[in-house]
Amino acid sequence: MKTPDLVFRGRRLSSDRTLVLAAVQVLPEPDAAREAVLSAVEDGADLVGFAGTGVEPLVAWAREKFPDLVLAVDTADASVAAGCCAAGADLILARTDLTEVAARFGAGYAGSPVPDGPGFVLDVGVLRAAPSLPEDVPVLLEVAGDGTPAGLALAALAASAGAAIIRTRHVRETRHVTEMAASIAGTRPPAKAVRWE
Repeated sequence: MKTPDLVFRGRRLSSDRTLVLAAVQVLPEPDAAREAVLSAVEDGADLVGFAGTGVEPLVAWAREKFPDLVLAVDTADASVAAGCCAAGADLILARTDLTEVAARFGAGYAGSPVPDGPGFVLDVGVLRAAPSLPEDVPVLLEVAGDGTPAGLALAALAASAGAAIIRTRHVRETRHVTEMAASIAGTRPPAKAVRWE
């Protein structure tokens, strides 16, 4: 269940569990978005992804505040993707073909389908049922019912099936689920071992 090593603009992500990408919606109030980033990092996010308009200044702030954190931008706009990469984004979560922008900046790329080459992740979108994931490419997904008991159960199934990254707004809970799934699979020790007698 060890996730594949992923490298985005020189930042290597290697883990014994599925990685957690915190989805941050850029709000009209910049302070609220910054608080969301701080909270996501405190809750254990491995990556932080931004969506919305006017995202470039937030990416620049997050890059300065967290130099080693992998930052992503979720956009369909090539100019927004380019601006965010210039501001420090490492990964483009694309809803349209933005491979040219990713190549120009040396950024990672997550989309569907993905071209051959390093730094690419298959984004399968929202998972609504027990997954059957491809084994030859790292997979990014989000689960239906994110943060609910049913959604967390689905996240555990996705992690057990080999998802590389789960996108969520509920970082702490999803992180616990990915750690639990990895402990059950035996790729990491449990956080607390209790022997029942």
